Amino acid sequence: MVRNIRILLILTVCGMLWACGDDDRFRVEGVVDGLGTRGLQLMYESGNGLHTETIQAIDGKFSAEGASKDYTLAHLTTTDGRLIARMLVRNGHTLKCVFDVDNPYNIQVKGNKPTEEWAKFLRENHEQLRSSDHAGANRLILDYVDSHKGDIQSAALMLTQYYAVDGESRADSIFALISPEARPDAIVSAYRRMVSRLNTAAIEEKVRSFNLYSAQGKHENFYPGRASYSMLYFSGAPGERRDMVTPVMHRLVDSLPKRRIRVVEISMAPDTAVWKRNWRADTTAWAQVWVPGGPANPTFAPLDIPRLPYWILCDSLGVQVYRGSDISAAVDSLRRRIHARNI
Repeated sequence: MVRNIRILLILTVCGMLWACGDDDRFRVEGVVDGLGTRGLQLMYESGNGLHTETIQAIDGKFSAEGASKDYTLAHLTTTDGRLIARMLVRNGHTLKCVFDVDNPYNIQVKGNKPTEEWAKFLRENHEQLRSSDHAGANRLILDYVDSHKGDIQSAALMLTQYYAVDGESRADSIFALISPEARPDAIVSAYRRMVSRLNTAAIEEKVRSFNLYSAQGKHENFYPGRASYSMLYFSGAPGERRDMVTPVMHRLVDSLPKRRIRVVEISMAPDTAVWKRNWRADTTAWAQVWVPGGPANPTFAPLDIPRLPYWILCDSLGVQVYRGSDISAAVDSLRRRIHARNI
């Protein structure tokens, strides 16, 4: 009750101070409860590419700004990768926010109606959206989209919450229900990257080096040249098919020396708190990292990950030699290549 009154007071006072803002910028301001003093990042896509703004929060208070002529999806994270919240932003808007460092579904926002409505949906349905019942969450989102075809938050929900594993065609048919004016280019392009099937550009793209926050609380440095082959395992919601995947991965790692194969699990789960809890109960022999922004993250967007879980096998030059949703096929491809090269 006390927290609700505090939120109401913060948003009311902020509302009295609002101005429409510059037409060529947007602003995001507010408080992250439990954050303290630390760095934050605001990542978004506009007409001239992906942008990341680094800011400093003091006692949880922060202020960030950017530029996008049309609505686009913005991700607010800590500098070590923990998702704080997502918002819809565009030039001329000032968003006043109260967030929770431990719960990206506990969002209070004033400043534009789409984000306000989206935040309300997340708060009211957080238990279903965070559960392992993906079919139930998808039905919930479908019902919302069906009754909000002209609202941009429907497109944002499809991009961030709809579970499209092995169901891209179904996801596309639902996304098509949304009216064109509620699907700006930045969100459409991000959505297409998430659910698109294999294409020549993605296949020809090399796997690049990266440095990401690991489950062990460190930074994992990845370079393809450190092993003959590297397998990137892109995972989604914690617990997803792990009962089938983990034994296969263990056998692979245990049977080959590190100079032959390096395995890295890249979690694209939206909630780092849940990811970490599941990792603590999951003993693995490979590196585990989390990526902010999911498939739209600039490091992995060129790889065009179409579904989760997903595997990409690359050689020491970063050239992709296998990509797909079948771990057995990925392992078979690796073993054939090692046998053929006699390494």
